[in-house]
Amino acid sequence: MAGVLDRASLEAVARLFGVLAEPTRLALLQALKAGPRAVSELAEELGAKQANVSKQLGVLHAAGLLARARDGNLVRYSVAESMIFELCELVCGKLRRDAERQLSALAPAKKRK
Repeated sequence: MAGVLDRASLEAVARLFGVLAEPTRLALLQALKAGPRAVSELAEELGAKQANVSKQLGVLHAAGLLARARDGNLVRYSVAESMIFELCELVCGKLRRDAERQLSALAPAKKRK
C-alpha cells in the first residue's frame, strides 16, 4: 500500500471487500471472465434464480466492477475492472500457501504413527 489511508479511503476499501465477500458474486465474476453474458445465461450457468443473479449483478455494477450493454431485449454484462482477477489470484495464492503449510504440518505427524 502506498502510504497511510484516511478514514474515507479505508471505508471505500472495506465496501469493495464487502462486495467481494459473497460467493455468488465471485462465481459471476468467474463466469464473466470468459466474456459478456446475459442474465439468463449466467443464471443457467450458475444454477441460480434469475432474480438473485440480477440482484448480484446490480451490486457488482454499482461497485464499478461490471459494465452492461443493451443487446436487443437483453442486457449483457461484462467485466469492467480486470484488476479484480489479479486480486483473486493474490487471495488464491494465499489460500494455496496456507493449505501447503497445513499439509506440511501434518506430514511429520503421519510419520510418527
